[in-house]
Amino acid sequence: MQTYGYMRKIIFILTLILMICHTAMAEGISNYKLLICKDNQEAANLHVSCSFYLDFQCADSVSMNLGGGQEFSIENLTIEGDAFEYEYNGETKKIVFHKKTKHSVHVSMEYSYTNLSAFFIYGEGDAELWETSFGEFFYPYVPNTYMDMNLDVETPDSLSLICSYPLKLENATKYSGKLHHILSQSLTLAFIRSETYQRMEEYVPGRLCIYQIRDMQCGKERYDELLELTKASIAFFGRVYGEDYISEGRNVTTLPVYLFHNGKGFSNRYNIGFISASQEKFSTYPDIYPLVHEIGHRWLGEWTLLIEDGQPGAYFIKESLNEFMTLMFIRQFYGVRTYEAQLDKCRAEYEKIKGTPQDEPLVDVVRNNNNTVVYRKGPLVLDCIAKQIGYDELMGLIARFYRKYAGKYPLRYTDFIDMLHESKAGGGGISMEVTCVSDK
Repeated sequence: MQTYGYMRKIIFILTLILMICHTAMAEGISNYKLLICKDNQEAANLHVSCSFYLDFQCADSVSMNLGGGQEFSIENLTIEGDAFEYEYNGETKKIVFHKKTKHSVHVSMEYSYTNLSAFFIYGEGDAELWETSFGEFFYPYVPNTYMDMNLDVETPDSLSLICSYPLKLENATKYSGKLHHILSQSLTLAFIRSETYQRMEEYVPGRLCIYQIRDMQCGKERYDELLELTKASIAFFGRVYGEDYISEGRNVTTLPVYLFHNGKGFSNRYNIGFISASQEKFSTYPDIYPLVHEIGHRWLGEWTLLIEDGQPGAYFIKESLNEFMTLMFIRQFYGVRTYEAQLDKCRAEYEKIKGTPQDEPLVDVVRNNNNTVVYRKGPLVLDCIAKQIGYDELMGLIARFYRKYAGKYPLRYTDFIDMLHESKAGGGGISMEVTCVSDK
């Protein structure tokens, strides 16, 4: 019995050490300084300088994301420091630092970055959007950790900057800020040609900035609709999730900036700074519900629900849940008939692929490459569940899921399914295999 007790103590201590090491690595990057220079750079190019202290702690090596869609996205890479070894692989988009003798080392890096894959140049260079969520890791970071950062961005006179975190305008061409405890991959930037855009400020309440392309601005009716939807959806989601849009605890200090561009889509993976959307769609489409979806990503999105691409059900968690909650807003704000009309559109699109190889189970969509399953089938499945357990019950469950798992890594698809099964309404009998939409 003494031996058994002793072994239990040893196992406990070893487990504790491993937990400490894992936790510590999240704090292993310190004194991070990042300088991004857009001055004298062509479209799709940046010059980057950064430095940080790297504490290996319990690890022999540390891997950081770096690189883009092309192997040559990183050019003229120089790294200073002789107390470590490193290897960079442009194909895997990883830079790995290996410990030699010292546990803590200083790393200084400089390189040119060319973005050829997932970044947007809207309107022939009138706007450039840089987001890590499109596989363009334009600065090095350890994914799904939190860090402090001193950020400086230099631009030419012709460009203005929009950033996912508030920065101070030091002069006409330099922005800077001290960012505290940010999710490592959540830094997003937009460079816009100042003469091309018109900037408006509104209060909904809270300051709301809107950038529209000059001579393409929407009419007054659509503009007022944007303000009304923004105000109403922020209030709705804040009430459902029990957390206001602006939250010091979440590092959200402002309402999002709307950036309307010459592209075709709506985008915002890390909804903490700005929402980018098609000027044409915004001005002419019958409805602008997709903007409500983008607002909803403040709560349910890649910067809060830390499930990695490639994991089972990744985009059910990242996108389907939020699209369903967008429909819940429509149901409340516009009424059940409008909600049912939106569901009918989902069914019509889903019926086109039902029973075909494209009709994947939700759990198998591990990348955002099947819009019909993610944005149509997913909400239909959730609507079926809501009809079984009640709409308020399901919304409350999704809200509890957010409050429990936001910012926690790793997150799994089964975390939501288990919560559904364990809920009072679920009673252990609710399944993603529903009769109205077969999730194979």
